[in-house]
Amino acid sequence: CIWGYCKSMKILLISESSTEDDIYRMIDQIIKIDKTIETHDISEELSYIADTHYDIIIINYDKVRIRNGDFKMIFDIRCKTQVPLLVILEGCEIRDKLHVLNMKADDYLEKPINTDELEEKMLRLLHKLS
Repeated sequence: CIWGYCKSMKILLISESSTEDDIYRMIDQIIKIDKTIETHDISEELSYIADTHYDIIIINYDKVRIRNGDFKMIFDIRCKTQVPLLVILEGCEIRDKLHVLNMKADDYLEKPINTDELEEKMLRLLHKLS
């Protein structure tokens, strides 16, 4: 198994966009082992993150949040956990990408998402753990 570092995975997908289902399906295609993909709305309280073990956290930002520079969630998550954090951005500028990385996200992807690139980035982040 290409994802052989574990027998099962727990992924947190935080989104407010309608593309959440597309991302969920991509993750399902990529990871063939047992997995749990929890989905939460971006506006929900994230107090549970510190008490739950995730292998990777993915935040799917929409254009409105990017336009408003609303990346505080990244910092909030990073203060609670060191789980690999991948941010998906739509229609962003270079300053947005830099801001996301400055908020301590591990990496980012731009939409439209390529399944191979998503897999590569997830693998690279997970290998940091081992």
